[in-house]
Amino acid sequence: MKKLVNYLLVVLVTIASVNAQIETCDCKTDLDFVIEKMKKMPSYKKQTKGDKAKEFENLYTKLTSQMVKPIGVEACYKMLLQQMALVNDVHASLKVNTAFLPKSYLEDTEKIKSFKASALYKNHPKTNKHLLDLDIDLKNKPLEHKEGIYNLGDNEKIGLYAAGNTQDFIGVLMETNLEHWTPGEIRFYLKHTNANKYNMYFYDANTRTPSLVQSLSFENGRIWRYKKEGNTLNNELLSEKIEVAAFKQINDNTQYLYFATFGNSKRKELKAFFNDTKSKLTADHIIVDLRSNVGGNKKFSNPFLKLLKTKNVYVLTNCFTGSNGEQFTLKLLKNKKAKHLGQTTRGIIAYGKNYGYSYATPSGHFQITPTDMNFHSYFDYEGKGVVPEIKLDFDKDWIEQTIDIINAN
Repeated sequence: MKKLVNYLLVVLVTIASVNAQIETCDCKTDLDFVIEKMKKMPSYKKQTKGDKAKEFENLYTKLTSQMVKPIGVEACYKMLLQQMALVNDVHASLKVNTAFLPKSYLEDTEKIKSFKASALYKNHPKTNKHLLDLDIDLKNKPLEHKEGIYNLGDNEKIGLYAAGNTQDFIGVLMETNLEHWTPGEIRFYLKHTNANKYNMYFYDANTRTPSLVQSLSFENGRIWRYKKEGNTLNNELLSEKIEVAAFKQINDNTQYLYFATFGNSKRKELKAFFNDTKSKLTADHIIVDLRSNVGGNKKFSNPFLKLLKTKNVYVLTNCFTGSNGEQFTLKLLKNKKAKHLGQTTRGIIAYGKNYGYSYATPSGHFQITPTDMNFHSYFDYEGKGVVPEIKLDFDKDWIEQTIDIINAN
């Protein structure tokens, strides 16, 4: 009798889970809400004029014609993203609030089994390619090609292959030790935007919830967190962890500054660093390292401009240099004796979030975080990044390469 009761409980949990996973929403109401917030953004006001305004309205009409009935959360999310994509603003974001797989399921084998019986799991996109054949094909791709096998830590092995248009890519799960994923499922899509930049539509490794990250560089066998097997070069990244900033005396003629952030949360550290450093910058050549600088407040970056205005400045950036880190780069380059080296920056530069308010849509399934700061004068770099004057090689330490360039000059 006890076994029968347990069996019935499992069946009931499975049925409840299957039904619970099939969620729909009134997408038009959410779209109207998203547009209301968008229209207050500086980026919308600057960009959506004339033909662009007509395109915006035409897309709205097209999308709402598909929203007569409640539709699935992910289908709605994709439509909302289409509307937002007409405004080039990498800082603005739209997230899915609903966890497709609750985190409480992750350590419960029975709950994961119930999830795998759900329509949401069964309807998740899967590759139409045979995994063994795909694995052989991708392993034979030249190391410099974008197609190939990629790793995300020790948990996932991803096969990346070109989509039908040859510019976009699909990332399919080849191997995993995560019980709630199955090889053959799609982990992400890469949409080419310009040059080496891509937008990634991906599914969270834990909750399987879809999301979008914009303006990612695809270079040196790296796209965001994914690294190609066989490519062990990581010189575009720092070899040590520095939380805020650092100063080093390299030799008599060259000094080094690193800035990880100009954020408000590190104001005390940045002010202290400025006061400690301002009397030390005596060398003719200063390397200003902004690799992976996440941006912040110009109040904490601008003071360093005065210290560097008479120096031979060598600015280092990588594909993760963003926001105020990019603005600071361009300000430094107004100095005719400054050079920009490294890798093209992120391209999240022309707008920003002062207050960073987020708003849940009426359905509660989505969260929009609009921008409220206007740096439109940098718009030419939005979604593209700042291209360095000298691109550094990935097979040698970037500080060493910069010192070589200083000595050669």
